[in-house]
Amino acid sequence: MQHQPSTSCPVCDNTEDNLRLDHRERVPTLQNVALKSLDAAVDFPTGSLDMMWCARCSFVWNNAFDPSRISYDASYNNDVSSSAYHVAHLEAMADRVIASVPRNQPIHYVEIGCGDADFLRLVVDRSGGRCISAVGFDPSYSGTNDLPAGFQFYRSFFGEAQLSLIPEETNVICSRHTIEHVAEVQSFVGALAQAARNASSKLFIETPDANWILAQTAFQDFFYEHCSIYTPASIEMVLDRHEMTAKSTSVYGGQYMWTEAKLREEHSIQEIKVNADLALKYRHESAQVMRDWANHVQNFAKDDPVAIWGAASKGVTFALLLAALDDADAQIDCAIDLNAAKQGCFLPVTGLPVVSPAEAKHRGVRNILVMNPNYTDEISDRINRMDWKAAITTLNN
Repeated sequence: MQHQPSTSCPVCDNTEDNLRLDHRERVPTLQNVALKSLDAAVDFPTGSLDMMWCARCSFVWNNAFDPSRISYDASYNNDVSSSAYHVAHLEAMADRVIASVPRNQPIHYVEIGCGDADFLRLVVDRSGGRCISAVGFDPSYSGTNDLPAGFQFYRSFFGEAQLSLIPEETNVICSRHTIEHVAEVQSFVGALAQAARNASSKLFIETPDANWILAQTAFQDFFYEHCSIYTPASIEMVLDRHEMTAKSTSVYGGQYMWTEAKLREEHSIQEIKVNADLALKYRHESAQVMRDWANHVQNFAKDDPVAIWGAASKGVTFALLLAALDDADAQIDCAIDLNAAKQGCFLPVTGLPVVSPAEAKHRGVRNILVMNPNYTDEISDRINRMDWKAAITTLNN
């Protein structure tokens, strides 16, 4: 199905008073890619951002998104398993999944958008033998097909056509960091709801919270892959349209929300009150915040090289936007990342080299901009252990 751009909200169909938050041209269509050559990085495919905010339900979407420009395959790499903070978060969410099933019952688990199944395996490992079957869907899955009985992975997207692959005994369905990549909101959520149609089934969704992005003026958190960014109000509304009742809680330092949903027992009209203040704040402040960061980089770079820490989506977008500013000499030397698969590669479009912490120290980096505030403490600890005299500044701290 071809996605057709529209200023009508994909969640609630509202067309009145919707706001344009941001517009950008020539943004990379993927951020989490390891590009081996500078030419491949500079010539990486691009698209446009036209970020809209719904005045009725607060959903945020890219009105210029074209799914044909994106291809998720085995080269897609968003691994952050080297972060203790991230690992602790994954363990906590796996425990929530496990605890949702009574202790005297087995767990039959399905994960939509499982990547290389790291979280799926974590649920299995932490379940104490209770998870006796697990099925994963992801077009970028690059793991083995040699699996124990009861385990199956499908290298495909998930939609109505895959519903027949969901085992009848399934009682937990989880989808982490997938729904924000899907432009066809109603069909995808409808398929999730159909998969969780059994009265005993639980549906869990983890996704970025647009309210955090707007409140923090986190301009680096709008990028091409994330074409559909929800708030608690909008995700609960879309699930309600598909006969699911849902409740969302804030996780990951407020950046993400964890939504738990189940089959709705009776229909109830939910009144949603949306305040435009956050959207208006972002629209009013984002350009100046971006300019301020460019000025910081320019001042830091007068004496010593400057690096960003984080070669994933936030870092790719931050480097791109600062490089695109007119009259801004914001020279970033490199991007630091602990993901060994990215080291020695280049960021899309800007061609910024990705290096290890040791290489950044060797390059003389003395100022580091941390892209994700959740990782500041562990990055600071690592720098201290390296006896590296580098100053740290964190975005959205």
